[in-house]
Amino acid sequence: MKLKKVLSVLTCATLLFTVSSPLMSAYAAGETDYTIVNPYDCVDWDKWDYYKANLHTHSVASDGDLSITDMVQLYYERGYDILAMTDHGVINEGWNKPRQTNGIFNYFRKAEPMSDEDYRRITTGSDRGGRGMIDITHGIEMNMAVMTKTHVNGYFTDYGQAVWGNENDYRSSVAAVDRYGGFTVLNHVGDWVNSNNFPERSHQDFYISYFANIFKDYKSCLGMEIINNTDSVTRADRALWDELLQVVIPTGRNIIVFADDDSEYVSDVGRSFEYFLLPENTEENVKEAMQTGNFFACSKFQKYTDGTPNFEGNGEVPLVSNIKVDQKENTIELTLDKNRDCSSVKWIADGKVISTDTKIDLNDYEDQLGCYIRFELMGEGGVTYSQAFELRYDGREAKEKDIPDMPWILTGPLGDMFTRIIQSHGFGIVQFLVEKIANLLGII
Repeated sequence: MKLKKVLSVLTCATLLFTVSSPLMSAYAAGETDYTIVNPYDCVDWDKWDYYKANLHTHSVASDGDLSITDMVQLYYERGYDILAMTDHGVINEGWNKPRQTNGIFNYFRKAEPMSDEDYRRITTGSDRGGRGMIDITHGIEMNMAVMTKTHVNGYFTDYGQAVWGNENDYRSSVAAVDRYGGFTVLNHVGDWVNSNNFPERSHQDFYISYFANIFKDYKSCLGMEIINNTDSVTRADRALWDELLQVVIPTGRNIIVFADDDSEYVSDVGRSFEYFLLPENTEENVKEAMQTGNFFACSKFQKYTDGTPNFEGNGEVPLVSNIKVDQKENTIELTLDKNRDCSSVKWIADGKVISTDTKIDLNDYEDQLGCYIRFELMGEGGVTYSQAFELRYDGREAKEKDIPDMPWILTGPLGDMFTRIIQSHGFGIVQFLVEKIANLLGII
């Protein structure tokens, strides 16, 4: 009898182990069901094309060295498809339209518009096989005369003409465009944060709170530059972007990122740019893509804050020819463009590299995932940054971070008074002089 009981127990245990083994394996591999919000979901990879863009450009209408015609022609000759003129305090009504300039920048020089003949030639591509370069109208760089470099690009807006702006202030320009209509992008925020000299600031609560609240309050503020020109002042801005994604996505929106030349001279052209995926190269399609994120931020440069040697590419940046998202299997798979070199793939979550394969199974990395994932490609020609893919799943709330509180000195009546002081032009001039003296003395 005892032998029968022992055999019965062993048989039950064996059956239980056999049945539970697949479940245990599934649990070990992860079993969270993710909804992957793909910013490239609208792309028809078989029919849509890439279009190269620069959305931050200057001319003699502000502090640029070239005439409007010469700057536009230069981008056209370099093979660009999309160009936004964003002179300081000057709205671009069209490359061939007169513009009201501001004496602070060009008191002694005129900003003549492009001829109608050249405008038709370039926008239709009549001498380039019919591949025209489109004019993104109503672009402007706001806060035109501040010393603290809190510059904001406006697009498709009528606000900002000749407005000087406030020191140490991104919010006011964003709020004004939100009222008037249009969209904004925060430019080279590392220039104001000074995170190229103090990279730890990209992780500090004050800066995370300041920018996160702008994005939370104004959906018309699409995002931020993560690379400007050669990446000197923006080298820590990808880290700030990762910090911001962790607290802003839970509020119900993404942060779209851009990379641009901020060109003033011939030598600036072709350093950082976007590649848009569009069914057709039209201003309306670009406007829509700027909101949804079906484009990549690219640069020939990548600079670091940890002592890693700086990188400068030579050739074409890497791109993908397809992104396959499998919602059932919780995977994202990249197909690399075989005509472009790509030596490195990085999947990044919460600011950390978690995988280096072209295909990622999210269930293999559940303990490292928060509310988003993104990828970076690097090749001999440069670096390419994807937009963030939001991840939605049961239990995400337990991992979410709140936007940090602002310091008490910046809240209430005392905060209002302090803000008025630091946003004044007098304070900005003093701040500028102190920083210049500190640079001369080698303090920073």
